[in-house]
Amino acid sequence: MQKEQIEELVRKYFNNTATPQELDQLSAWYRTMSAEEVVWFAEIQNEEEILKAAMLKNIQNQIGEQQNRSTRKLWPRIAAAAAILLVVGAALFFYINSSRHVILNSVRDLGLASQDIKPGGNKAYLVLSNGKRVSLTDAANGELAQEAGVEITKTANGQVIYTASGSDGIKYSNALNTIETPRGGQYQVRLPDGSKVWLNAASKLIYPVSFNGRGQRVVELSGEAYFEIFKNKLQPFVVKSKNQEVTVLGTHFNVNSYSDEPDTKTTLLEGSVSVRHLEGSAATRDLSYRRDDVRGRDDVKGGGRSGEVVLKPNEQAVLAGGKLSVKEVEAVSFTDWKDGQFYFRNEALPSVMRKLARWYNVDIQFQGQIDQTTTFSGVVSKYDQISKVLTLMEKSEGLHFKIEGRTVTVLK
Repeated sequence: MQKEQIEELVRKYFNNTATPQELDQLSAWYRTMSAEEVVWFAEIQNEEEILKAAMLKNIQNQIGEQQNRSTRKLWPRIAAAAAILLVVGAALFFYINSSRHVILNSVRDLGLASQDIKPGGNKAYLVLSNGKRVSLTDAANGELAQEAGVEITKTANGQVIYTASGSDGIKYSNALNTIETPRGGQYQVRLPDGSKVWLNAASKLIYPVSFNGRGQRVVELSGEAYFEIFKNKLQPFVVKSKNQEVTVLGTHFNVNSYSDEPDTKTTLLEGSVSVRHLEGSAATRDLSYRRDDVRGRDDVKGGGRSGEVVLKPNEQAVLAGGKLSVKEVEAVSFTDWKDGQFYFRNEALPSVMRKLARWYNVDIQFQGQIDQTTTFSGVVSKYDQISKVLTLMEKSEGLHFKIEGRTVTVLK
């Protein structure tokens, strides 16, 4: 898309005159770029025009800077001002209480880059049914193992794939495999039924080598994963996690169930899922594949006697304090990690730091009287080094960071 088109789409967005087709164009363009600059802003006496003018000026400035570069590099990164429209509607920004309006151009003035930490990448371990542990980071591409008539392979793009290896097809088997990512790792697996799972950092998925002959396709998750489930009405897909299970036929959804998070969140992008609160012995791991199909449950929003809710797209089930509730959300903002971004929306400082700790494999310390209720909103690339993210956060009033080895300290 030409620079003039981008400018025109931005102006139309601000004037609320963009057609649905033009918004789709802007969205498609945004998803192919990676913003290097972030607008850090707070309300300035509701002076919306100041923000608009600043963002448009930023676009124009970057266009001018790019014109002297080669065609190949002309549009690798456009001003964050345009990108932000798609993710928060007002700006690609960090909104921190009463912070000032600042456009960031570099991290040199904060001295964090000299102690920088690189982002995570495709790192995981595969544990076979015989107990053999395979480092997927180090393993060569190609066949890893064969179990129960299934060939397990690793692809060049960081994916483990299960496929039938013989003419007899996949056999019945009780064998379980485990794929687990360390802090600073992520990985994708295509299960024996064709379903796709993206694992976030510090996560573990336990699943069968074969779903054949089972009433349900049951897997167990700790951590976070995004699921694209192959539809099979005869075999519901069940995800067991911390004190809950999610039952689906075929759909796209995200489950966040880290042990260090205060609640478990299940977010639906398309289709329909049932989320049930498990208590007592029912909450323990059970991959025995009950043959009873799960049907006929009521949609009990906000919880209820059954402890179960049925989600529609752009809804999220939150299990907190033993109770389920449902709220409407922008679902794509909860799958940002899969698409290479951090998306924060009124997110408290401790939660932000836990995400950074898992992805950059760092320890977090708080020193002094830090306001734990400080909230952040905005989008930044997961593939930036940690100094970039911390620099953006450090622009808030009274918040500073120090990097020592693999420890990040939050300071007053």
